[in-house]
Parts: sequence; C-alpha cells; structure tokens
Amino acid sequence: MTQSDLPSLADLPRGYELPPACFQLSAEDVRRYLNAVEDSSGAYGQGSEGPAWIPPLALAAMALRAIMEQVRLPAGSLHAAQDLEFRRPVPVGASLRSRSRVAQRSEMRGAVVAVVEFDVGEEASPSPAVIGRATVMIPPVEGRS
Repeated sequence: MTQSDLPSLADLPRGYELPPACFQLSAEDVRRYLNAVEDSSGAYGQGSEGPAWIPPLALAAMALRAIMEQVRLPAGSLHAAQDLEFRRPVPVGASLRSRSRVAQRSEMRGAVVAVVEFDVGEEASPSPAVIGRATVMIPPVEGRS
C-alpha cells in the first residue's frame, strides 16, 4: 500500500481504532537505536547478546512508526505535542503489541486537531508498558470545511 492509499488522519473520526501492530526489538535493534541517539550510558543492562532492556523512548518511537504506517498526514501537518508515561521495563526480544486510536478530533475553519492515544506492551501482558498521546495539527485543505 502506498502512502497516498492510506486514510488521512484529518478524516478519521474520534474513536477510530487503528489495527494493532506487533513487533520485536532484538539486541541489535536496541544497539542501533542507542548508537543513533548517542546513548552510551549502559543504563539498559547487558544480556548475553547486548542490552537487556529496551529504552522506553524506542518503544514510543515504534508505536508512532506503526501509526504512520497506517495513516497519511497531509502536507503542512504539525506534531504539536507528545505525552508519554513509562510504566515498566521491557526485555529485549519480547513480543510486543501496539494499539492506537483517535481519542479526540476537533475542527475549526477546516483545520483539524487530532489526538492519537497509543500504548505498547508485551503481548502476554494485560497492561501496557508505555502509554502515550500525540497531538497533530492539520491545516485546512480545499474541499474540507
């Protein structure tokens, strides 16, 4: 599916749930993430093959990536705010699930403000490890009022 085939975030109604995304992060994935953000603190432990724990911001980034793979942002959209809550550590290699939904949507003069809530947790766990909210401002476009 190409980006143009995806639904626009501006058009999704409040309460819309995106399909869950499932993924895993290996020790090598975590190592690449830590190198990219220049984190050499050693705060994520050391397992037999590398880091033992997934950095919480890496989990949030994967959740946002999953959202962006399922919706299209119109030109000029602005990621205006981000709230994150980290509840517990997640071991490297865990089977993960991310869920997301449009929690709020308001429109004024054709501009849309959408708030997408998401969570990430281990598939076997009933409670998420990371909870977040992303606020996106989308400018007006012709044909939408």
